[in-house]
Amino acid sequence: MSSATEMKEYTAGGYLPASFLDWDGHVSAVVFTSGCNFRCPWCHNSELVLQKTDLINLSFIVADISKRKNFLDGVVVTGGEPCLWDGLFDFLRMMKKLNVKVKLDTNGSMPDVLEKVLKENMVDHVAMDVKAPLNEESLKRLTCVDVKVESIKRSIEIIKRSAPSYEFRTTFIHKLLTFEDMFELRKELNDDTHWIIQCFRPVNCLDPGYCESPAVNAEKLKNKFPGIKVRG
Repeated sequence: MSSATEMKEYTAGGYLPASFLDWDGHVSAVVFTSGCNFRCPWCHNSELVLQKTDLINLSFIVADISKRKNFLDGVVVTGGEPCLWDGLFDFLRMMKKLNVKVKLDTNGSMPDVLEKVLKENMVDHVAMDVKAPLNEESLKRLTCVDVKVESIKRSIEIIKRSAPSYEFRTTFIHKLLTFEDMFELRKELNDDTHWIIQCFRPVNCLDPGYCESPAVNAEKLKNKFPGIKVRG
């Protein structure tokens, strides 16, 4: 692909020209992909999951990033689930040509795509949401779909082995996870120092009922999980 004009067939679900929140320590543009294979009821990107956003031509996004790349530390590709996106590889290759660093967010359900991305050195940081302890019952409770546990485990292994920088993230929500679940998951991740706990916030949830759930208290989590980074 030689120019942005060749990407007109691709679209993204949303675009944020600059963010201080989506990549720690980075001023980043954020590209949102449309669609997800999970249906986490507490997800705050419900419009993207259900593909209800206005689509944006990727050529416009690439042109904007190209103009402003000297003012950005990188680009975040998030969703939805980016590994489902048909424009993923072309976009990542273009960012590499522009010498723009990339963070990829993923739910880890598509290890083959993730492995190819990392094998071709297309991203600088991977953030994988590990939803629950690594068993079918727990994962289905959090995602409301049948999840292949081995795919999640394989993605974790691929990231640990191949990602230049990474984090695993688990959003704690009282309705769906217990402290015992979190201890189990910490053990399954082999007490990985890259594991981060995120505090649920009742905003724009896929299942509106979860908007009535209480927000999670970050200080209580820090006390319960000393040594683990808590975002909240």
